[in-house]
This record gives sequence, structure tokens and C-alpha cells, in this order.
Amino acid sequence: MVDTSGDIFAGDFKASPYWWDAAAPLICTPDLPEEADLVIVGAGFCGLGAARRALELGVTPVVLDAGPISGGASSRSGAMLSGGQKFLINGTADQLGAELLGALTAAHAEAFDYVQRLAGSGSLGEVLQRSGRLFLAAVPKDLARFAGHARIMSELAGVSARVLGPDDVRQEIDTRHYHGGLLVEAFGGLHPSKFAVALAQDLQQRGAILRSHTKVRAARRDGDRFLVRTSAGDVRARHVLFATNAYTDDAMASVRRRLAPVGSYMIATEAIGREAVDALMPARRMYSDSKRNLWYFRPSPDGERILFGARPGLVPGSPERAAPLLHRFLTRVFPSLAEVRISHAWTGAVAMTRSHLQHIGQRGGCWFAVGCNGSGVGIMPWLGHLAVERMLGTRTTPTVFERLPFGWLPNLAGRPWYVPVAAGAFGFMDWLDRRQAGL
Repeated sequence: MVDTSGDIFAGDFKASPYWWDAAAPLICTPDLPEEADLVIVGAGFCGLGAARRALELGVTPVVLDAGPISGGASSRSGAMLSGGQKFLINGTADQLGAELLGALTAAHAEAFDYVQRLAGSGSLGEVLQRSGRLFLAAVPKDLARFAGHARIMSELAGVSARVLGPDDVRQEIDTRHYHGGLLVEAFGGLHPSKFAVALAQDLQQRGAILRSHTKVRAARRDGDRFLVRTSAGDVRARHVLFATNAYTDDAMASVRRRLAPVGSYMIATEAIGREAVDALMPARRMYSDSKRNLWYFRPSPDGERILFGARPGLVPGSPERAAPLLHRFLTRVFPSLAEVRISHAWTGAVAMTRSHLQHIGQRGGCWFAVGCNGSGVGIMPWLGHLAVERMLGTRTTPTVFERLPFGWLPNLAGRPWYVPVAAGAFGFMDWLDRRQAGL
């Protein structure tokens, strides 16, 4: 057991997401029906987005999750909402032909607009902060790349972005740790757990069946239907969709072999007051840096504290063990927070794919929609939406996410042994960049 009585831990410290204080994941165990038109496995953003579209098409879904409803990565993330810019600026776009790139860019733009509409709708409540996002240059040479990124985002995604030099960026954030930035004012952030819980409750009110703590052990074809075996009994379903992302297991083994679950960790400071937060982040934007092992941070929605995320080491372990290192990272950005304590620390798993892109497809007649790749809040509700349209036949043309190669990863017994190795290599290259820059 980790001692959390030290100087960096607040007296009321919790090893659970800060987000859950305002909106805890749902626990609900209604009786399972013997028959269903559609079973959705996974109750994160993707599964809930799929269920919403199914209801709109007149199909009542049964949504199952091995844990609480929305209790996985969806309600644990930094929830920075952007229009799919990662694949445009991280090199992934270089591997795509013009037709695929255009289709993928259009799909991410549709996803961004869709999530903005959902998050701002009256039925779900206003959980969206339209604050903009600032990408920060960890070393001076990264600033030189930002001009190219801004051009790519403008030409391919129709997103306006501007480069900030070292002096300009200090008007945005009170730190000397970074050397410039790329500002996209159209982007923003969500309260992820409020969004997920509101979406789940809206589905329940519309007639969807949501059941937590129900593990799906297998799904196989049985005549003209599928037999879905669960820890709470069997369901015969006309359609099955796996929306399990990093939590995909042997119930969809062929997809599991194509995913790398990567842990990301976050901390929340104790409340330091809106004046202190505003002094550090006057515009209250969403922030992330240009390192390979990036840091990302944001003000809390109420403006009272700062939330900070990173991958803290090769084998970081529990949130309590990771918290001191994240606190150290935080104080490198904001030295004035050295005496500020941590109120929450938590972790969640991100589903990475070989292509760093999302995928929709079928295995044995069961559909899947997976691959958040660190952009879950911006793409996954729409990915579920598209998968249901394809499954039910209302969208007859394959989506771009079905046309992307979904390559294998060298997992052993389902475990991505190479993730710590890659994290170590990325960390070394980040250190080398700073060393070469004389930092």
C-alpha cells in the first residue's frame, strides 16, 4: 500500500478521477432480456454513441459493460475536444493517399461537429468549454514545425490556427518551460464524466437497456442470430457491436491482437482559487506539448484547480505511485505550484492501433468500432454512430474507417510487451532533444 500522507497529498486525497466527484459512473443491473435486436459491448463514448444512433433508427439496444457504465477511459480522460488534428500533424497523414486522407479529414470534421452538438444540446446539458487549444513547443525546433502544421490544418481540415512565438506564448501561459505554441481557437474541452453520464441517462429515458458489471464472455453465430454469453446470462441478438477499445478481451480476440492498451495518468491539484488559475492560464485553454511522451493539462471546468496528465515512466504502477512524478512534471511547467498538494490521482487505458487511426469492421459477423488513439472524446461517439448505420444497413457505402489497413501488433498473450520499451525510447529521444537544445 502506498503512503499518501506525504507533503504532496491533500488530506482528502482520492485515488479516483476528479471528474467522478460531480458525475460518478452509473451502476445499473436491470434484468437481461432473452432476445435483443442489438447488443453493444462497452459503455464508453463509442458504445453510447452507437446506442443513441440505434434508437434514432428505431432499434432498442442492450448496452453491456464489465464495469460501471462509462467507468472506463471515457470518464477518465483529459477530454480535450479537437477535430482530429493528430493524424494531420503526427506523420500518419504522410502514409495515406489523397483520397483516403480527404475522406478521413472529412470524417473527423463531422465527428467534431457531432460531439459539439451533443455536448451543447439541451437534453444533455452544457458540458463544453469552447476555450481553444494551445499546442506548446517543448524545444525551439518544434516551433519551426508548427507553421507547417497550421498550413496543413487549414488546407485539409479548414481549421484556423496561428503560431505564437516565445514572447506571445507567455501572454497565454505563465511559464518559461515552453518556446512557443500553435493556437487553435475552435477547439475546446468537455467534462467527460458529466457528458458520458448524461448521455447514458438520456438513453435510458429513451428506452435503451444499460447494464453494468456484466462481462461478455463470447459472442458466436447461432442460426440467424448471435448467442451472447455474459456473466449475467445469455442473450440472443440479431446484431452485436464491440465498442471496447483498450478493454477489448478474448471475446473479440482477433481485434485484441490489433490493439495496444496504453496507460495514461492524471492528477488534480487541490483547489487553488480562480485568481491563481487565471494568473497561470489567463485564457483557460486546453494545453498539450510537443514531446513524444507528451504532457497535457487544463484548468478544471470551475476554474479552481489544474488537471495534469502524462505517462510517468516505463512501468508506472498505481496512480498513487505515479502521482509524485506527475507532480514533479507539473512544477517544471509551473514552479509556483511546488507547495500545492494533489487531491486526486487516477489512470485509464488508451487504445492505440498500428496506424494510429480508428477502425470499423466485422469478425465472424460481429461488428467492432475501436482505436481512440488518444482522441477519444472527439471521434468515438461518431465512430459508434457510423458503425450502427453500417450494421443496420442505413449506410450502404463502407466508411473510411473500414478501408484503412488494420494491422496486427506483436502482442504476447494479449499483452503489448513493447509499450514500456517504446515509452523508454520516446523518453530518451525527448531528453536528447532538450540536451541538444541546451536546455
